[in-house]
Amino acid sequence: MKQQGIWPYLLLVAGLIGLQFSGSNYLTNLANFVAIQALPAIGLSLLMGYTGQISLGHAAFYGLGAYGSVLLATLLGVNMWLAMVLAAVLVGIAAWALGWLVFRLEGHYLAMATLGFGIIVHVILVEMHDWTGGPNGMTGIEPMNLFGHEFYSDKQVFPIVWGACILGIFFAESLVRSPVGLLMRGVSENGRVVASLGASPDRMKRLVLMVSGIYAAVAGALYARYVGYLSPGPFDVGFSIKLLLMVAIGGFAQIWGVLFGVAFVALVSELLKPLGGYDIIVFGVLLVVAVVYCRDGLLQTLFAGVRGTLRLARKSVS
Repeated sequence: MKQQGIWPYLLLVAGLIGLQFSGSNYLTNLANFVAIQALPAIGLSLLMGYTGQISLGHAAFYGLGAYGSVLLATLLGVNMWLAMVLAAVLVGIAAWALGWLVFRLEGHYLAMATLGFGIIVHVILVEMHDWTGGPNGMTGIEPMNLFGHEFYSDKQVFPIVWGACILGIFFAESLVRSPVGLLMRGVSENGRVVASLGASPDRMKRLVLMVSGIYAAVAGALYARYVGYLSPGPFDVGFSIKLLLMVAIGGFAQIWGVLFGVAFVALVSELLKPLGGYDIIVFGVLLVVAVVYCRDGLLQTLFAGVRGTLRLARKSVS
């Protein structure tokens, strides 16, 4: 890693340590959800921002990772951590297979296909009562356990989920800076050029969708063990829209910006709790505004505005 690439990690770790010493369980709980939801958002950024492929069904991968990891552990007796890994691998395979089907499409047809996938998975989670508990969900899910020690409180889970998040950021940054990252950008800009270099654009799309699905599945597995309860609600199309908003606010091709986008949406979600289910309307409006007026992300747009204002001020003074 280049020297300048270390500073964001150091600042993040310093902020997290400060948060741990703040003694606020509420902020720790909120930060834990930010870390968990950052993983599928980063995966979506790799797919949309760097590879140029839209997905409106990422909540499905998130849900499959959550339910899959729990079912593997409870029904087959698989070790909890191994169940998380196996669930992520299986979801990655499913994402690869989905890519083989949907990447024959482009634009709004691709969006509709991924949306349909998300709806199908959500219906399965609702209707398969014997496996998922249906609308009533699954209760009594054991917390994370390592060497006989259970991690059930917010502060105990904090280093685990943030460790996973930081590893996810590091891997994503390494990926986009690698030769594979160049091919990803090439697929986004001109797939024919990539094909002329001997690489398969479709295979690259499937690869990134697989990685993106694994990110979401790992997050889902962590979520299941953290909250101790699963129901289909958190894995509906609404969450896919939220993920899209997180990436749009952070910047579609900005890994660190996505983390800001997740935190922003998490804070707005807390403020909108009195609205109940109507909060999705606000998120829809924010998504339109972000896509139309903040194409490089909210932070980049604000910084550009400040720089422009300062330039005008200097010109007026001179």
